[in-house]
Order: sequence, then structure tokens, then C-alpha cells
Amino acid sequence: MSHSSNFLEMAGLVTDAAVVAALLMGLWLAMQRTKLAWPTRVRTFCVIAAILLLWYGAISLIGAMGLLRATPDVKFPALPLAVFPPIAIGLWLIFRSKIMAEIIDATPLTWLVSIQAYRVVGVTFLVLMAAGLLPPQFALPAGSGDIVVGLLALPVAWAVGTGTRPAIAAAYIWNMLGLLDFIVALSTGFLSSPGRFQMLALDHPNLLASAYPLVMIPAWLVPLSSILHGVCLWKLRRGDRPAARRAAAPEPWAGRPQEIIAPTGST
Repeated sequence: MSHSSNFLEMAGLVTDAAVVAALLMGLWLAMQRTKLAWPTRVRTFCVIAAILLLWYGAISLIGAMGLLRATPDVKFPALPLAVFPPIAIGLWLIFRSKIMAEIIDATPLTWLVSIQAYRVVGVTFLVLMAAGLLPPQFALPAGSGDIVVGLLALPVAWAVGTGTRPAIAAAYIWNMLGLLDFIVALSTGFLSSPGRFQMLALDHPNLLASAYPLVMIPAWLVPLSSILHGVCLWKLRRGDRPAARRAAAPEPWAGRPQEIIAPTGST
């Protein structure tokens, strides 16, 4: 088991590092497509990078300390607290920022879709299920769903690049599929974990999914990917509207100009 844990930790670190690097590279390239002044670009990039890295570090520390682990003695699992608040807070801050709106408008939709090809990492669940370390009630839907979403990311991104209506519809469907995958995975993971709410896998509790390092998938990659889905859907909705309507329509920050990076009007 120690060898498996070491392998999982190394594979997880490599995957997470690749995801962070891709996100920050995409962010920087997208910012070069905006009209933001150079000091604003640098300041914005540094703040977002710091938030992303601090978030990852905090979840890694909490997970390694076992604070997210589900056990029969825990009355209510702590993992949902690591999943849902970051999604809500992250999207709230993004939708209220004019700077972020400009960055997202400058980011090609193909980038926002294709980056989630990393979702094929869900194959880890199937490998662990085959080894008898995860119950199939959780691993099968969670792993299969992630693999399907990850494999579809590049074809959907290519289709979106054509700009056709069927391609845009496919992007909406892909995003909904990605979010549905998380709902199913979190639900089956919750119901198969040991504790008062366990209803699945009673003879083979889901002990590993909430243990470090595997817990980094539901505690960090899931909320991160959910935020990306939210941003992608927001861009699809904004892109579906003609430019004149977009300029005239009230945005989420209308009437209360607030920034998560810099005060309104700073450049």
C-alpha cells in the first residue's frame, strides 16, 4: 500500500503541476490579447497566481493532515467544505470583476474547453477499483465520467473553433456533462464513504477517496474544474449575444463596480 500511495502522490503532483502551469500560461497569453495596461496585467497575473498556489497549498496541507478523511467516527464529512465554498466564492469574485470579464472575453473558448483534457486523470479511479482499493459504486461512474469528459474536450474545442451553431450547442452539452459528472461522483463518493450517511458499498467502504493524496481530486481539481465550467458557460452566454446588446445589457457587477484585482478605473 505504501508503494501505491507513493505512486499516487507522485502522479498527483505531476498532474497538478501540469494543470497549474497550463492555467497560468493560458491566463498570461489571454491577458496579452486585452487592452489592459502592462502594470495591470502584471499585478492581475501575480494576484491570481498567488491565490491559485495558496489554495492548492492549503488543500494539500489539510488533506495530508487527514482533516478531510471520512471515518465511521466523523459525524459529518469535511470534504464538502473544501468543494462548494471555493466554487461559490471563486465564481462570485470572477463575475463581479471588470478586469476578469475583459480577460475572459479575450480568452478563446477553445482554450477554456481544451484545457480540461486533464480530466482523463479519472482513469486513476478505475485502476484503483481494479486493484480492489475503491468500491465500484463510486469508482465506475466517477472514473468513467471523467474519462469521457476529458476525451471529448479536444474534439469539442476543435468544433467550437469553427463557430457553427451545432458546435456551440455541443459546447453547452459538454459543459453540462462535465458538471453532471461531478454531481454523480460527489454523490456516490459521499454515500459510499464510512459514516452516518453511508448507503452504498456497505461491505467495502470508500476509504481511499478522502485520504491524501487521492483526496486532491475531489478537494481541488473538482472545484477548479467547476469554476472553469462556470466561466466557459458565462463566455458562451456572453458570446451568444450581439455586441450591441452585450454593451447595453447589465452585467453582474452593474451598479456596484468592484474588482478582485484593482479598483475600478485603474490601469
